[in-house]
Amino acid sequence: MPVFTKLYYVLTFLIVTNLIIPQNNESPFKKLYDNHGLIVSFIFYSEGDGDENNGVVIYLENKNDHNISFQFTLIFRAGANDRVRTINSTLIPWEKRTGSNDELYFIPFKDGRSLSAVGIKSCKVRRI
Repeated sequence: MPVFTKLYYVLTFLIVTNLIIPQNNESPFKKLYDNHGLIVSFIFYSEGDGDENNGVVIYLENKNDHNISFQFTLIFRAGANDRVRTINSTLIPWEKRTGSNDELYFIPFKDGRSLSAVGIKSCKVRRI
């Protein structure tokens, strides 16, 4: 197993188990959305696939004491080119989710283009 893959799995484990995401404002993740109890954040990797392609890991958190369903569109920009990915799922109360096991790890451009921006649009959150 390549070193990058091992490092990725270790980081994902630490994030999921809350060992490296502090409970204060010092999180390595950048917030994209924080409303209706849903927090959507991301972290950027310049060598997301262990090579020249950038990667993004999305981190989801339900801060509510009830289940929620949500849908939003992620926008990945490299120069004048955009890639979009729609995320549609549910979270139980206080659930946190991230990484490739939850389909939240992306390499939007596999041709070496550098990401210049990551954004979110059309976020809908509903209590279920």
